[in-house]
Amino acid sequence: MLLCLSASNALNKYLKADLPRLPHEPGKQAGLNTLISDNNSFNWQLQIIDNSYKSREKTIIVCEANSRFTFFIPVSLKLSQEELTQRLQYEWQLMMAETLEVYQLIPRSDIAVLLSELSKIEFTPHWVKNTDLSISGHISDAALWVTQTLQEEGLYDLPKDLAIELAIYLNTQPKRITNKTTGRKEKFIPIERLLHYCQTLITSEQRGNKASTDIAGNNNIINFRDYLHR
Repeated sequence: MLLCLSASNALNKYLKADLPRLPHEPGKQAGLNTLISDNNSFNWQLQIIDNSYKSREKTIIVCEANSRFTFFIPVSLKLSQEELTQRLQYEWQLMMAETLEVYQLIPRSDIAVLLSELSKIEFTPHWVKNTDLSISGHISDAALWVTQTLQEEGLYDLPKDLAIELAIYLNTQPKRITNKTTGRKEKFIPIERLLHYCQTLITSEQRGNKASTDIAGNNNIINFRDYLHR
């Protein structure tokens, strides 16, 4: 399945990339598509911010489309698109595991099983240039947490431990959004919603593997009816 990484204009410029835009409906503005994670595409919105006004030190904010699960990648040295892709592929799982352990939603042994099952799913990274405006507000809130915390602590860079601490806090607090499909207001905890989504992906993958095994097994069965009229 696709690991769809939607970069804002600012991040696209930072990466010096020429990313394609998502197709858009006639009459709607390009580059502002709504993102929804499903069984085919796992969508994340990415933004980059200055840690202070026009500072060299920056932070990349990563937010999952359905759950609003958010984490941070501190940037002190220039990152290439390939380097960022590699970090994103494992850091979302690392942050999910860290949050689950602190939140104690499931036992630690189950977290290990969850990561093991997720490793069996092939996530293919796919970059686009897009900004989901319904996610932008949550990213702006997260950006304020970063800049204000750094200011209070007298820091320029966002230390890794502080980045994890902030992410865990935000991902265990209630979020309120308007459902993109039904238009209804919803309230949920990001880590709970991300866990449910990942469990759904694992179940779907297991069913697919079982179906493939059954088909392969059936190919080895001789149907004697085929020989009755020979």
